[in-house]
Amino acid sequence: MRESVRVLLVVDGLHTRELLSSVSRTAPLTEAELWLVYVRGPGPRVGLDMVRHRPGGHPLPPDRERGLDEAEAARGVDALAEAQALARPIAAAVRTLQLEGELGRVVCDLAQVEGIDLIAIRAGGRDQPPMGPRSLGPAARYIADHSPCPVLLIR
Repeated sequence: MRESVRVLLVVDGLHTRELLSSVSRTAPLTEAELWLVYVRGPGPRVGLDMVRHRPGGHPLPPDRERGLDEAEAARGVDALAEAQALARPIAAAVRTLQLEGELGRVVCDLAQVEGIDLIAIRAGGRDQPPMGPRSLGPAARYIADHSPCPVLLIR
């Protein structure tokens, strides 16, 4: 039987200190297994796809495509390293994962498979108002609607 609570925190390299502070005020991380998860999704590529599919557009050369993949992976490594350094002093155990796919689905699937007890995610990005029906970004909305466990939305 598992003794510690499992808390999954979605990190993206932005506002990590504030996210951890908010979670630690809400959940007792000193006794928790904290899962720091970075998900590489299709988001950064959407603009490139629109450019590539214009009339007369050409696909990116393979070396440029490889460079983009490497840059995205490096951003995830950096975001997780920063979060891990900040989380180690305040959590009983820290685990980091870099995954690929649609953020909401990946997080909900991971929570289901690993028996996560609480998911913590930023409520929205810069484009969402701080409160109201449109305050949640698409990933936070999906997680709030489909999570197998409680969700802490951090504003």
